[in-house]
Amino acid sequence: MMSPKRPFLKVAADKGEGVRKALLESGLLDVDYKIVFQDGTLSLPLCQTVQREHLDSILGPIDYTTGEMDFDSQSGGPKTLLEALEHRLSPEELELVPRAYDLIGDIAVLEIPEELSGQSETIGQAFHEVHRHFSTVLAKKGAISGTTRVREYQYLAGEDKTDTIHTEYGCRFAVDLSKAYFSPRLLEEHNRIAQLVGNGEFVVDMFCGVGPFPIHIARQHAAHIVAIDINPDAIALLNKSIALNKLVGTIEPIVGDARDYPKNHVADRVIMNHPSGAFDFIPDACRILKPGSSLHYYDFIGNENPEGTITDKLTHLVETAGHSVTRIDLVRRVRDSAPYEYQMVVDAIIE
Repeated sequence: MMSPKRPFLKVAADKGEGVRKALLESGLLDVDYKIVFQDGTLSLPLCQTVQREHLDSILGPIDYTTGEMDFDSQSGGPKTLLEALEHRLSPEELELVPRAYDLIGDIAVLEIPEELSGQSETIGQAFHEVHRHFSTVLAKKGAISGTTRVREYQYLAGEDKTDTIHTEYGCRFAVDLSKAYFSPRLLEEHNRIAQLVGNGEFVVDMFCGVGPFPIHIARQHAAHIVAIDINPDAIALLNKSIALNKLVGTIEPIVGDARDYPKNHVADRVIMNHPSGAFDFIPDACRILKPGSSLHYYDFIGNENPEGTITDKLTHLVETAGHSVTRIDLVRRVRDSAPYEYQMVVDAIIE
């Protein structure tokens, strides 16, 4: 069975050791494969395809190129999960094996289809044989549920734990998947919103979780961020993350319901990343915002015109709350959340 090409970063050999250490500390270097030295350059295998701006934030101002190529395994064993499973599963089962996984710190999270639920531990053990740099392999178990937005996980291989330190764009987050929601798939969105914030802004994150938006913002800007979550475990993890990062802004963590936030017309920007429930909080977001300020509204939309649907929905909700949408700055698909369903975001100016 042929192994797929792997993403890699190529850099001049005299820069190689510094780049290797930076990628290793960021959890991006795939240590299961051998670094290639050729013609005065090093090609370093990556765990996943990485946006260039993310690499720039980690590596600083150096010259490098990226691409895909074949690498030799460090162990000489199977190079891919499918190779590791080809004598353990039937051809029909191999067709259903997940090709992608979530990387959260040193934890790999697989999404195993129901048809393979009886083979979960076999798949997890094989995954760990191929990717030994992960401390833990888990599988998603059930949907995100409850007011605290957590899901169950099945332990598959490695160290039996759910807590880790996750890094994105130089930000370090204390994460415990059993206690608070966190998605590495929103990395680009966390950074995008942070880049929109200006020094001196007052920002309210109504459903902050473990705090990816506040940490990203406070690392880049001298802003004040009120970070609210009803889950006390999420706020406890945010407090740990505040201590892990060098911040130029300030974060005010609050355990509670965003509806109970007492201040009116104080925020230059409100973030509403609760895509299954943010619509219920639109009146409170409008109350908290200064007139003419920015709202970032997230929702799950499942139809052929998600851009138009979410724009119309937000406009209606804001008008029902006695306010108006005076400008739409951006509508975009953040990610696929299910077949024919998208997590969407609207950046809007509210009066």
